[in-house]
Amino acid sequence: MVALVPDLKLMHFIKPTVDTPFHIDYSWWDKHALDINIELLAHLCPTHREVYQQQQTGAEIDWIDWVTGEVQKVAGLQYVITTHCSQEPGYITHAATLVGTIFRVFLANGNTPLTPEQLAGKIEYPAGQILRVLAGRKVRKGLRPTR
Repeated sequence: MVALVPDLKLMHFIKPTVDTPFHIDYSWWDKHALDINIELLAHLCPTHREVYQQQQTGAEIDWIDWVTGEVQKVAGLQYVITTHCSQEPGYITHAATLVGTIFRVFLANGNTPLTPEQLAGKIEYPAGQILRVLAGRKVRKGLRPTR
């Protein structure tokens, strides 16, 4: 059986489901002239929040995906969150909102796409509620379906 790939221009007409993978779309931040580093500062653990209080936040580093071998540039703050802050007990669940919690899951897993069903297993919210938040008319924190 041949799988048909939808036209990218029509993708916004396709309604996401609980099986649609989502991720943080960093281009959304650029398109809206928002600084991702300001958001990342809010997701640092207390130890690193104190360290980064007086430092420049725009530095980028090369991030290597050890599974695929792909190398990509990521914000230094994102690296610190992924490798240290996200490992702190309660890091993900201590976010103030559901959107913040979902955002932290993606920060913790290196922005690997996840479906609302997979997110539900990680944060103990119903997949339908997660889908309503992610698939609403307003994009929050760049959380969008993958393409």
